[in-house]
Amino acid sequence: MASTSYFNTLNYSMANEDTSFEFGLCELTKPKHILAICGSGARFLPLASTRPLKITALDLATQQLALADLRYALMRDYPLDTYLRFFGYPPYDTQQHKEERASLFAQLKLKESTRSYFQQLFEHLSWQGLLYEGRWEKTFIGISEGARRFAGKRYHEIFQFLKKGEQDSYFAAKLKSRSWCFIPAATLFFIGNATFFNAFLYKGSFVRKNIPSSYFEFYASAFKRLFAQALTRENFFLQICFLGRLQYPEGNPLEVRPDVYAQAQKALQEGTAIELLAQDVITHASQTNERYDFVSMSNVPSYFAPPIEQEYLQKLKLCLQPGALVVVRCYLRVPEQVDTSGYEDVSALYQELAAAEKMQMYKILVYRYLG
Repeated sequence: MASTSYFNTLNYSMANEDTSFEFGLCELTKPKHILAICGSGARFLPLASTRPLKITALDLATQQLALADLRYALMRDYPLDTYLRFFGYPPYDTQQHKEERASLFAQLKLKESTRSYFQQLFEHLSWQGLLYEGRWEKTFIGISEGARRFAGKRYHEIFQFLKKGEQDSYFAAKLKSRSWCFIPAATLFFIGNATFFNAFLYKGSFVRKNIPSSYFEFYASAFKRLFAQALTRENFFLQICFLGRLQYPEGNPLEVRPDVYAQAQKALQEGTAIELLAQDVITHASQTNERYDFVSMSNVPSYFAPPIEQEYLQKLKLCLQPGALVVVRCYLRVPEQVDTSGYEDVSALYQELAAAEKMQMYKILVYRYLG
């Protein structure tokens, strides 16, 4: 597992995953008890819109749990436009609405630990929005800023298309140009550099790659899929990579999609419970009395080492209902020699959802517990 040094700060302030895959599964299966890795909170709160009885979110970083508590308080009690302004999502900016943000923060129903942590952080930031304050976001924004020093706004044009056919024709021509591809290639050099990420983000805990392709090949393939998938302006990850921030509201992540937000808020107000715990998923599975029918593991198994790497699905059985789905994201590393006895790999049933996911950095596995 990743060293504890990685879990001592705000690593994610927005999302390093597109939770539309898990959301799609929950829409299909309507789970009642969900177990999820917390992250920024944005990866599990949209699942409330499918009206489970309870979501339990785990994280080893108390700062991430505090951020989830902050998001939860806002989503439960305030309209979407207030939520957008507070965090700085488009059409707003993190530098706007500072007085409103300070006033609203004082009114939020928060845990005392959450209030204490963010009071200090907001004061340090002069009450600007939190959207880009995670270590992950800052790392990618830094890469984007470096690229723009050489290219200026040359690549901003990839976000101007409103018709997919026109965008496809544009990329068909540009991707044949070595001069046009120079900056994307240089960007990929840094994104696909384990030494760089260990130095600036993972503090020595970057995953031990076991996929056959090189880092550069892996990221280049993912970006080509993203360029072909949909309009670039509809993708928050591409906006971060090329613009250094979110600029187009149609690319906002799932948590602030109007229909999802409205349904999640209604569920939170009408009884869907949220539990936030500072605990790792394997320990929780052995101690909880809960039985879950949906587990969102994020890419945690990519960090497992033997013997947990092989045994984690067996240890999860202690907290699963028969028929439960376990979703595992694999980033650069697919866990090896995993004991899947008692499970059925049903990943192939959900390839359409996987192809629509807006980061394309993960191999997504879905296991059904047979009971």
